[in-house]
Amino acid sequence: MLVRKNMDDLFDVPLEEGWIAAAHAIPINCGHTYSKPAGPGPDALCTAFQPLPESGITLHSINSGIVVLNPTEKLNDEIIDGLHNDPNVTRYGFPDQDFLSSHFKNRVKFLGYEYNALKPMRKCHSAIWRDENIRNVHYIFKDKPWVLPEDTEKLDEQFHVIHGWWWDEWKRLEAEKKEEQWWELVVDLTSLGSKGMPS
Repeated sequence: MLVRKNMDDLFDVPLEEGWIAAAHAIPINCGHTYSKPAGPGPDALCTAFQPLPESGITLHSINSGIVVLNPTEKLNDEIIDGLHNDPNVTRYGFPDQDFLSSHFKNRVKFLGYEYNALKPMRKCHSAIWRDENIRNVHYIFKDKPWVLPEDTEKLDEQFHVIHGWWWDEWKRLEAEKKEEQWWELVVDLTSLGSKGMPS
């Protein structure tokens, strides 16, 4: 993930007891936009859509990249109990978010996509995507910018701009922090240290 704008307001999201907050998931084919029922408009990126209780699980599915909750022992026990007793746990395709989507169905306050903007959305949901409104980019799928060299030819062209954001931030941080003792550890943790990452 790459935080592009301040997200401190997430600490103030009002939640009912036993609720969580998260952004919607998108199907892998990116063929559906969770927006207002009237259709996606230019404000849909930052406009949270709360599905009706009777809506199917697709509209209730979260992406677990960003989850807001008020941690309590009671909520912890409830989640642990749910993990032990949900018969579908071993069948979930995306275990964490599928479990949370099912367990907290009708107890999710949905956030706008700007808090957890999944990288494929920039192209497949270009009608609602606004670069300037993105607060946090979630680099889903295996081709992460910190794994692939900046000049790789393996990256799908649609992701060049979004991966470029990460590289711009990396270079800025490197210029500021490379003399710090811990910087070498950061390089190693990104997996780029052994892949010709600039130093």
